[in-house]
Amino acid sequence: MFYLNITCGLALISQEKMIIKCIGLAGIVGILSSVTAVFNAGGRLGFSAWADTFKDRNTIYKIMLILSIVATGLVILTQGITDKGEHTLFMILVLILLFVVNAGYGGGFSNVPTLLSDHYGMKNISAIHGITLSAWAIAGLTGNQMATFIVNHFGNEEPILHELADGTSETIMVNPTGYQAVLYVTIVLYVIALLSSLFLVNFKKKKEVKEQA
Repeated sequence: MFYLNITCGLALISQEKMIIKCIGLAGIVGILSSVTAVFNAGGRLGFSAWADTFKDRNTIYKIMLILSIVATGLVILTQGITDKGEHTLFMILVLILLFVVNAGYGGGFSNVPTLLSDHYGMKNISAIHGITLSAWAIAGLTGNQMATFIVNHFGNEEPILHELADGTSETIMVNPTGYQAVLYVTIVLYVIALLSSLFLVNFKKKKEVKEQA
């Protein structure tokens, strides 16, 4: 569950700047990248604080994964990336997707220690946390590589004109179909992660482990 969440997050984050350029916002790509970074940090703090209000901390993972699935699904249905910014609503949905994915990526990472301590007990926390961090490291490789592979093998690069501040313009090469194709893979992985959260992480089992600890 953790590995898939990080893999999907990094798959989209690695293509984030090109997606923003693709939807016609090349002029403010730096600002929007900073905003997504704020959502990443905010997810670490916000989702952690929210998780403290639940009896079962796995609930926060269910929420993050559902939000990611909904946001990804909306962009898939509207073809928001291949629309290339022609419709403002679709452009907003793409930005919301990037914000949600960044927040879920940060929140998924920050909630790991407490989730593991609840379900495995403090006696086993060091070993299981080490394994989980290894999954994060592997996801750091597979997420980026997966997205790059998809973008390189699906669709074709297209030129778009970007107006510069001095009144001139420059041509930027983007692959809208490739970026959109990444979403088809990530939504499947998000669904698998959600199913894992729903059926493999058992609240009753958690209570038993806590009693044993």
